[in-house]
Amino acid sequence: MSPSIPIETTDVIVCGCGPTGAMLSVLLGQHAVPNIVLERDKEVNTDPRGIALDEDGIRCLQTCGIYEKVFTEIGQCMGNFRFVGGEHNNLAAKPFMVMNYNTTEGGTGHPGFLCHKQPAIEKHLRARIDELASSDLRLGSIVTAIIEDEDWVYVTYKDSEGQEKRVRGRFLVGADGKTGFTRKRYLEPKGIHMERVTQILYEETWVALNWRMSLPTPETHPEFPLWAKGYTPQMVYDAFFPIDFRFLCNSKRAAVCGRFGLPSDRLWRFEFVVLPGEDGSNMAAPEKISEIVYPYITHPGSTYQLPTEHVQYPLDCIQVLRSRPFTFSARSCNMWANERVLLCGDAAHVFPPFGGQGIASGFRDAASLAWRLSLATQSTPTAAATPCYQKLFEGWYSERKQQLDRSLASTIENGRYVTQNNPFSIFIRDWYLWALQCVPSWKHWLEQGNRRDGMVRYQWQRGKGMAFLPHMGGGGNFAQVYCADHRATNDSNAIKFTDDVIFSYGKQGLFQVVAFLGSADDVPRLQTMLSGIDEASEGLLRANEATFFLRSTSAYSEDTIEHSTSVYRLATSEEFGATTLCNGRPKPEFYDPYRMSKEVGSKQFAILRPDRFVFAACDGGDELLEAARAITSLAAGTL
Repeated sequence: MSPSIPIETTDVIVCGCGPTGAMLSVLLGQHAVPNIVLERDKEVNTDPRGIALDEDGIRCLQTCGIYEKVFTEIGQCMGNFRFVGGEHNNLAAKPFMVMNYNTTEGGTGHPGFLCHKQPAIEKHLRARIDELASSDLRLGSIVTAIIEDEDWVYVTYKDSEGQEKRVRGRFLVGADGKTGFTRKRYLEPKGIHMERVTQILYEETWVALNWRMSLPTPETHPEFPLWAKGYTPQMVYDAFFPIDFRFLCNSKRAAVCGRFGLPSDRLWRFEFVVLPGEDGSNMAAPEKISEIVYPYITHPGSTYQLPTEHVQYPLDCIQVLRSRPFTFSARSCNMWANERVLLCGDAAHVFPPFGGQGIASGFRDAASLAWRLSLATQSTPTAAATPCYQKLFEGWYSERKQQLDRSLASTIENGRYVTQNNPFSIFIRDWYLWALQCVPSWKHWLEQGNRRDGMVRYQWQRGKGMAFLPHMGGGGNFAQVYCADHRATNDSNAIKFTDDVIFSYGKQGLFQVVAFLGSADDVPRLQTMLSGIDEASEGLLRANEATFFLRSTSAYSEDTIEHSTSVYRLATSEEFGATTLCNGRPKPEFYDPYRMSKEVGSKQFAILRPDRFVFAACDGGDELLEAARAITSLAAGTL
């Protein structure tokens, strides 16, 4: 580095502005943490790479303030996961198992999965970055060097004009992917590397194919035989590219396929495994695609009572957007943080393709890291010393690795169904699942998919910097439901997500308090219990920012509550379904409005971290003060 180059200063440097880096920058900006994002590409990558996002990921997009774009511009609910057995090419075949991700029973208030356009996610996150004064995105910036001293990380990069620049930050986060500069060039020489997740042995090459379809019409394709059967162009498309996602458990060649993006986009993903002895690049070539994929869009004429042998979707209505091989594996770095440099997203871990967990896991990394960086970049209110960031970050990746194991387990479960090729094992699987589905409650248990085990709850590990109080019921993901002002009746505009009122913009406390009421008359008593938490937490909790929820879906008619107090009632699925918040997504099914209080054991108070995990669940003022002091200990690295 040339000493003559001026050095710019910020709090956090983020390398990479894919989904994870963009999410992190938005969250840091919302916490008013100055950050600079260095992204080598000058434009959003238009290649739709990841296409699946689970409900935690949808909740993260909501946290970033772009929920209204999710089901209108980014994607659609993924619907059912249909696991189809047999050695055939019939997408209409009856599945041996279905996981229903249309429902709202995962605890986030959202459907289970979104099939999205990744470029649209990145576009809207970057637009949000531009709105935030503390976030600065620099496109066309190529990192060339990283060095550290005791207090700073220094980055040298070339900007979009080819000029060499230098910036220093308190911390640097590598969100630049599995081949990015941060890990490959800077941290691997220091001993940080990807390693196989030993309990999960998976590494295979697949070809990922993206198509965009146009609709044939009687004018453009007058000889197409289905017009005579009364089919419309949309009906033709639906027949060959049906709704729902299919896991094709073909013992000769496993595959996964389904729609993604908005319905109007008519985008289709088809992935198939590359068998031993085959070359991935060759298998992605047009002649191999025609051999492997075209049979799935070629139907017997008898399906439509036609004398012709076959009916194929018109190939001139298909535009190939992508066809390339990828090697999928289950790997994670041995360490996610080294001094002032951290890794998140694909730079820290990679997933097989069966669970839609890649982007979602990066979002969880960002959500869990952003508030810790907020603590680490500010001096405590009573001392000039920097918080003990090493323990904060150790707690971050210790917690995240626990959730990573759960996500990998779900992914591998799906993968085992898809890639099984032993005839005896397939026979046992099919009969076992058939028998299980004969009992309605067991069938519903299967249909829940990765939500059947409930919301994530971290297990306490002593000395690891875990950011919750296990003896006070901390460590669980806090549920989100729907709510309305306690006085509101028959007003669809009054319905809100509970996250949006608990963590509403303008609140100053990093942590938030939720209070549960049996009656609105309980408000003064519970407000008294909150006395002293501001001082005990050194401002990280604010009593006047507490959010009160009535354990009822009925409006409270008596107007005896101070207008400065945030008191809400719970809202029903019917109320939510009638609002614009439900546009483009399924009506809530299996929704439980009382889930928030159930998740914290019916305690009177829950203290929440910004990543929507419970720090502590409390009864009474003494427990609240104990938890508030513990937050200060967390910030000091002594919890």
